[in-house]
Amino acid sequence: MKRYPYRGAPWRARTLAPGLARLLTRRDALVELRHGEPPAVVVIGVPHHAAPGVEWIAERRPEGRRVADENAALYALVCFSRLAACGVPCRLLVAAHATDHDPNKLPESPYCRRALGEAGVRLLFECHAAGPRAPHELEISAGRNRHAQPLRFANLLVGALGAGHHVAAQKRPGRSAAVVLAPPGSARESRLRYPALRTRSLSEAGRRGVAALHLEAAPRFRTLPDGTPHLPGAGRHLGRALADAIHAYLRDAR
Repeated sequence: MKRYPYRGAPWRARTLAPGLARLLTRRDALVELRHGEPPAVVVIGVPHHAAPGVEWIAERRPEGRRVADENAALYALVCFSRLAACGVPCRLLVAAHATDHDPNKLPESPYCRRALGEAGVRLLFECHAAGPRAPHELEISAGRNRHAQPLRFANLLVGALGAGHHVAAQKRPGRSAAVVLAPPGSARESRLRYPALRTRSLSEAGRRGVAALHLEAAPRFRTLPDGTPHLPGAGRHLGRALADAIHAYLRDAR
């Protein structure tokens, strides 16, 4: 997987800058954006990104292919841009269409080495794409990472998103049990479809004392009906809300 540092402006109005858009359609590309001087406080990771219309990645992996996270980098880019505008030192790391491995399941992968290789990071935040039949529009978990607090983050995210949205949050590390939160203050018991219990990047971050969170977002946050790479309004709203929730989460944890 070849690394591509990107130093230009990521957006032109509400569409991706052409150079960045081309990078995100490549295969085996590790695209990295950075704001501020190292060390980054937050690393936003997108380990399974694929271009519009791509259903599968890791097609050359010995264990078999896996479902692609179509357009997952788009809402992550909004989050990164808003954190940067708030002056938060951060990095965005996108593994675009890995062909022979699953980036966040291998601690020795280029993605994990870049995500976890810099001292001083306080939060690894991974962005994923849920399928159309997912029971929750948003799921937040930490897998087996015991340094993160998914339920506290979910409360911040629900507050930033506002009415009309719900977030299912993992109750305890290493478990699928969840609480579904929705404004103004409602909650019900559920189970996560994607608890990330075997996600090595999260557990490896925990081993290094770094909090890590895993977000699954429904298709409406990532694609338009015609499949164009422009970000839908729901995706822009989610990216901004994520940045606000991350900023508050880190501030409160000091």
